[in-house]
Amino acid sequence: MGEAYIWENYKEKIMTIRLAEEIAMDDEESGVVWFYDKKNVIGSLPNLVGFTEDKVRLRIKRFFFFLEKTLEYELTSTFGEGYVQYKFETVDSSIALLVTLNKDKKRILLSLVYSGKYENQMSRLLKEFMTNLKIKYLEQKQKMVSTAGETISSKLASLSFIAKLVSTSMLVYSDKLDLSKTDISLFIEETLRKFSRYPVTYILGFNDEAVFRLLFVNGELKGVYIRMSGKEFYSEEAVSKLNGLFNVSVYASLLRPEMVI
Repeated sequence: MGEAYIWENYKEKIMTIRLAEEIAMDDEESGVVWFYDKKNVIGSLPNLVGFTEDKVRLRIKRFFFFLEKTLEYELTSTFGEGYVQYKFETVDSSIALLVTLNKDKKRILLSLVYSGKYENQMSRLLKEFMTNLKIKYLEQKQKMVSTAGETISSKLASLSFIAKLVSTSMLVYSDKLDLSKTDISLFIEETLRKFSRYPVTYILGFNDEAVFRLLFVNGELKGVYIRMSGKEFYSEEAVSKLNGLFNVSVYASLLRPEMVI
């Protein structure tokens, strides 16, 4: 694990701060997936006042810590195979976090760049932000090791796993599905054919009485979770027992399966 380093450049009262860090990684590409979840990154921000899907509010102290100011940033994110970038922007300042995967060295590279005012306060905040990212990532990595014996089907019962799955995918279909009139196997075949260019496909269905979650990798069923009448099922056979009108959503991902599941 390398030590963070920082450069500061003053020009017309606008400051640029750059920090970089490396994190050792043993689980190849799957290691970077934690950073794809926006809530993990936002939760690592110091002095967080509140946030929505596209806004983050941070508190800073000014004038010898006697006065406080709240900064509201517009949040945008982009991600692809092996990288994710977050941008926090206001009228007079911006923060950019870039997380990339170095496959050869098996390292996750973190890069933070800040440009704007309040240099003293933001310098401290960014250093703490970087530290929090490393600590929280390593904490969840340890949790992953302790649950390595889980199957994909048992993971589908976890809301945290579903949140990660959805955050790394895109919604490609949403509609009603009446399984009293339609054979679910036909629906699945048609869905997989329609979205065959995506390596990972996640199908979610629910109504007032039941919920089903199906995960496919390269067209092959890898995980099943069904809850009906208060009971949980993890087998493919239980899929044929589903009946009634369901709200159905389909999520698909172009990322490699090992980066998603």
